Amino acid sequence: MIGNPPLIDTNVLVYLFDADTPDKQRISKDLVTACWRSETRYSVSAQNLAEFSVVVTEKVANPMPVEDVQRFIQAIQDFDGWNVVGYGSETILSAHEIRDRHHVHFWDALLAATMIEHSIDTIITEDAHLLRIPGITVVNPYREG
Repeated sequence: MIGNPPLIDTNVLVYLFDADTPDKQRISKDLVTACWRSETRYSVSAQNLAEFSVVVTEKVANPMPVEDVQRFIQAIQDFDGWNVVGYGSETILSAHEIRDRHHVHFWDALLAATMIEHSIDTIITEDAHLLRIPGITVVNPYREG
């Protein structure tokens, strides 16, 4: 499956703004800054942006103002270095099949189905759940070594 640039997972976006994890924050900033400088391109799913919105405004010790989150998402949407991908009802049906076949959580299966639909074969994440799905490569930028 060769096609679109690697997908940046929600956790990478969250770590950008998480001063409680300085090493992960630095790594995330390096990854995303390379995109803003047009040194690389990344994909991001509408699902990732929605999850990011909830986590940074509701689930962290120091929530971000909604206006800042909206500006960040708008910047991603407007910049050519980001390939923002969505999903529809057919993707949801595919996600159910992936969930049942590979025994992953539905939200991971939906992300995998979205990736497959958009010819994205690599995800940059610290979560290993998608390793179970053939054709998807997981790159953990936070792993030492």
